Amino acid sequence: MAAIAPASAADLLELIRRSGILTADRMSALPGVEDLPNEAHKAANRLVDDGHITRFQASQLLLGRYKGFRIGQYIIEDLLGRGGMGAVYRAKHLELNRPVAIKVLAPTRGEDPKLATERFLREARAAAALDHPNIVRIFDVARHNNTPYLVMEFVDGETLQQVLDRSGALAIEDAVECIAQAAAGLQHAHEKGFVHRDIKPANLIRDRSGVVKILDMGLARTANSHDRLTEHFDEGAVVGTADYIAPEQAINCPDIDHRADIYSLGATLFTLICGRPPFEGNTTQKLMQHQMKVPPQLHTLVPAVPVSLSLIVARMLEKKPSQRFRNAGEVIAALAPWAGVSSRVLAGVARTSLSQSPDIHASLAERSLSGPSSSAARLPGLGEGGSSCDVIAVNIVEALKSTYVMSAAETVRTPSAADATAVEEPIIRPPVVKSRAIVRVDHHCLRPLSLGFGVGLFLGLLVGWLVFSR
Repeated sequence: MAAIAPASAADLLELIRRSGILTADRMSALPGVEDLPNEAHKAANRLVDDGHITRFQASQLLLGRYKGFRIGQYIIEDLLGRGGMGAVYRAKHLELNRPVAIKVLAPTRGEDPKLATERFLREARAAAALDHPNIVRIFDVARHNNTPYLVMEFVDGETLQQVLDRSGALAIEDAVECIAQAAAGLQHAHEKGFVHRDIKPANLIRDRSGVVKILDMGLARTANSHDRLTEHFDEGAVVGTADYIAPEQAINCPDIDHRADIYSLGATLFTLICGRPPFEGNTTQKLMQHQMKVPPQLHTLVPAVPVSLSLIVARMLEKKPSQRFRNAGEVIAALAPWAGVSSRVLAGVARTSLSQSPDIHASLAERSLSGPSSSAARLPGLGEGGSSCDVIAVNIVEALKSTYVMSAAETVRTPSAADATAVEEPIIRPPVVKSRAIVRVDHHCLRPLSLGFGVGLFLGLLVGWLVFSR
């Protein structure tokens, strides 16, 4: 039956009653028909202004949609966005009055429902295994009308992509602290055997107190040899986002490890400081450049960036994984001159094995107090054997020798809040997602290429396969 938009305040109040978005007490507190404008949209605006319903709820009710606002003990209040595998809503627990984020499975059109469900549940398992202040926590996983959903920590803030879209590039120290916090979260995930595989500004959210948290474990890969789920469902697929994907990840290298996240984190830091990703062009061109082109030196694009920091970013963006920092802890140590004394960074470090390293907190504080201008060549090593990492001696020219290949992938863009009006039924039938972060590579991705470029891409793929298969 088609939805019928309310024609009057009385019709609107009836839809609110049928929707179940208000408890009995709150329903009784609603103004009567005689106290509201007769026009439905004016009455809805009055109820929003008075705090009875949210603007998202009003937009749906004015379209005659009253189903799907309630899922278990939660009431849907707003649409936060859509990702590769689901729509995310802000909700509130009826009894606890606690805000949460609820992610509902929204399979891509044409995708195998079983595969989509398994990917979705993989995110739940990955997130449930992690407990860190710089990773969004998961509270529960359940089903509503046979549709899986996750109940997660609600973060009152903005993703770093939203910050970029609104205000442009971040201040250097601000960007570095955000990345250091994310590195602390990644260190925890890597210690638990997970590789995120989709680090980017849109998957890093900063709350109002300045704490940065990692979002979306949907593409997380586990190193557990007994868990073959990733290999089974990702066979033949390239996963990641074109602006930030590591070279080895773009060719679906079978032994991708945590250093792929370090590359993506470096690309993210580059973007936060510069205001744009390291490479430009269409998807295929970006991926090719990740494989075959040395990124611009950050200090040449942003003169305020110290050369020492530019070299750190360059090392994170090395083509060969072996030439990057060995772990996220080394990234934190390298960035310490700009973010070392941040209590938020130290809180994240304290929840990893780095806290057991000798004098790690004192080391970070010392590096920071020494100031960015004194970025010494040797930084405290936090990896195997406690050795040092020679940052200043990074040889950027070496990157020119590393020419790997890549394949096509789609960049996922975060929809705007304006998409809320397009939601048919917020929970029962979340909107179909047309774009996704998982792309299967076939001959179609080569059609836009010229013959010469296509031949070059083929040869590049062959060389990359030979290099990484060794």
